[in-house]
Amino acid sequence: MKIESVKNVNITLLFASPLNHLLISQKELFDKFKSEGANNDQHSFIEAPGLKVLVFPKMQKEIVFEATRILISDKTGKEVDKSDIIGDLEKIKSLDIVEQNKLSAYGFNYDAVVVPDNGNFDIKDLVSDKIAAIENIKSAGINILFEKDRIIYTLEIKPIKNDGRFIAHFNAHYNSNELPSEKKLKGDIESQFSEFSHLLKKI
Repeated sequence: MKIESVKNVNITLLFASPLNHLLISQKELFDKFKSEGANNDQHSFIEAPGLKVLVFPKMQKEIVFEATRILISDKTGKEVDKSDIIGDLEKIKSLDIVEQNKLSAYGFNYDAVVVPDNGNFDIKDLVSDKIAAIENIKSAGINILFEKDRIIYTLEIKPIKNDGRFIAHFNAHYNSNELPSEKKLKGDIESQFSEFSHLLKKI
């Protein structure tokens, strides 16, 4: 299989105890992320108990503060090495609104539309012969959890209706209470996307 288009790239931080949402200011966040163009700066801010969300529709950027998680998403579809996502994380860190000593884990998430790379694709390429033997299967997918180099991976592949395309989700989870440098994070988010792509090519 191969990637047809990337729909979302995300970095998620997990914390051992709840974030102090009183420290998260809409104005400070907007000031940190605003661009040179007023059109790009159109945004919405959602606030509820245990939740704050800043969304820039034009920039296809989303920053979410949950009770014990921060999610930064890039939905532009641009190549991962051109994404601003790690720079966005550094902006949040510079605001001192997050107690990094509470960090318990972090990870990268990728969502992409994938397609078979040749005309010989068969349902048995995704599931076992026993499952494939079930009569009149209309669609099938996979959900795999595995570990490599102390990183926990999840790969999910689900069909999109019946047009021969699939939506694939890939997560690389690091059980670490410390974030590496900006340079290391940028290298890791790119290398894990390559891992995602290489896994798909084996299917």
